[in-house]
Amino acid sequence: MYSVMVNPGKITKAVSRYIYGHFIEHLGRCIYGGIYEEDSPLSDERGFRKDVMEAVKKLKVPILRWPGGNFASNYHWEDGIGPKDQRPARFDLAWRSVETNRFGTDEYIEYCREIGAEPYICVNLGTGTLDEALRWLEYCNGEENTYYVNLRRKYGHMEPYGVKFWGIGNEMYGEWQVNHMNADEYAKIAKEYAKWMKVLDPSIKTIAVGHDDPEWNLRVLDVSGPHIDYISYHFYTGSEDYYETVSTVYLLKERLLGLKKLIDMSRVSQKRQIKIALDEWNVWYRVAEEGLEEPYELKDGLFACGVLITLQKMSDIVPIANLAQLVNALGAIHTESDGLYLTPVYKAFELLVNHSGQNLVETHIETETYDIDGRMFFTKTPFELGDVPYMDASATVSADGKKLYLAVVNYKKEDAVKVSITIKGMDEKIARAYVLSGPDVHARNSMDHPNVVDIVCEQIKVGSQFTHTFKPFSCTVIEIERD
Repeated sequence: MYSVMVNPGKITKAVSRYIYGHFIEHLGRCIYGGIYEEDSPLSDERGFRKDVMEAVKKLKVPILRWPGGNFASNYHWEDGIGPKDQRPARFDLAWRSVETNRFGTDEYIEYCREIGAEPYICVNLGTGTLDEALRWLEYCNGEENTYYVNLRRKYGHMEPYGVKFWGIGNEMYGEWQVNHMNADEYAKIAKEYAKWMKVLDPSIKTIAVGHDDPEWNLRVLDVSGPHIDYISYHFYTGSEDYYETVSTVYLLKERLLGLKKLIDMSRVSQKRQIKIALDEWNVWYRVAEEGLEEPYELKDGLFACGVLITLQKMSDIVPIANLAQLVNALGAIHTESDGLYLTPVYKAFELLVNHSGQNLVETHIETETYDIDGRMFFTKTPFELGDVPYMDASATVSADGKKLYLAVVNYKKEDAVKVSITIKGMDEKIARAYVLSGPDVHARNSMDHPNVVDIVCEQIKVGSQFTHTFKPFSCTVIEIERD
């Protein structure tokens, strides 16, 4: 009934490392009190929380989106450079709070370099201008003897930052966004921004705003398509019901495939290969205030596992993804003044980032299914999925082919599942199985109990044919050294 067949010798595609990306926004305690906390005994001389940085480095964050999010639509980047004591405090319209601007472009770039992440900057299309975006790009990437390049040098940063990824606004379709606009308005503006930013720096990649509305997406693709490289998609889910939450992995997959069809239908599709950037995704339904500090449960971590496994298999279509967000505000990491704990969503990334290869290999899965019609609590949106699998899997190999990783998520809440596994050409040997699980689907970590949901490692015997029993509500990676 349950089986997985893997052919390690047949690589089907490369897995983009950018699918494991993250996002930080000036929202609640994501930055201030999260990654950055001046005058804290836990911070270094730059203000970076050392305990947070240590946890972030374990995730090998490949790309980090900033400064928003909604915050981007009234953020003026020049407020956040130069001597910190001379930077102006501003009222932030998006989150109705005061922004001190003590964390700005230079601090963000330094943080990206410290953790080894590619920077991804989202420009202000709300209260900002094309000229302001061009100045920002010049400040970051310029090498000539011009005003903003010399300003960066004046502040102690002699070499260009080389910011490759630039988002052309955030969710500009929404009434919650400062100066939101319709599809025609946005498509024309996105075209101008992307076109002229690429005149200034032809090496950059631009990301246009995508939407659930296919008419919006087609208009944006048709008008701005010749100048953009990605179209974004945002996905938030969540329900008190376990199966409603984890099943939306397949709802997300359907929506991404639908967006890919629209890309293929657009006028630009024959000339340029535009990809999808899933640059905001997470579980979000319990909290609307207090900095959006969502108390994540094991079920939310399993949803994250399912998304990452899906993205491994779709990364030719969706090469960029950014969890929203990294710390505290919808955060994978939760901090207090005296320490932190790691949520089940963090644990999903810890498992799959550190136990996955660079190339996807041929895999065939057979599994039981269940029927699900649900409702996402946050959006109040009903969905009809019909039959969805209890089990999903992906198999990857390291770049040198010496390690095979078989990732299996068992969504079944009631029972363990015994799976027949076939691995072509595999000799009998001892392997490691890394298992993310907990006592129940609603289990949470906390400061007092930080390891209720955790990853445990056990040794198992594998071969060309073997069976393995996967715990209920768990995600497992079987890591095999190949000869």
